[in-house]
Amino acid sequence: MPSPDHVLTFAFDGPADDTDDQARSLAEWLNDDEELSGAARLRMVPPAPGEQGGLADAAEVLGVVGPVVEALVSCVGVWLVQRARSRRVSLRVSRPDGTRVELSAGSPEDAAAVEAQLRGFLDPGPGGQG
Repeated sequence: MPSPDHVLTFAFDGPADDTDDQARSLAEWLNDDEELSGAARLRMVPPAPGEQGGLADAAEVLGVVGPVVEALVSCVGVWLVQRARSRRVSLRVSRPDGTRVELSAGSPEDAAAVEAQLRGFLDPGPGGQG
């Protein structure tokens, strides 16, 4: 199992049902990608009193190092374009060191800008793309 030092978290804002839907959608989308298959899992919130089962509030991606970063950014970008066609998507992305960025897209054009921001956030070093 990958080290927790290499886990990225994609947490969503909004009502619990919406965050659950978005976390599940992103995790499924990432796991369907050939390069990322099996890398995403859901972070579950314990059920509230009187409820059965918990809801997901985030998608976590394991083993995001080296060339997998580019595959992840591209895959999230395409997912975001699809979701942003019909709704605003607001999320927080957290690196293993606890640093996080808040991103939001309400259109496919916004999604392209968010993808660029995400790329810079996940690969901030000089010459990081090489």
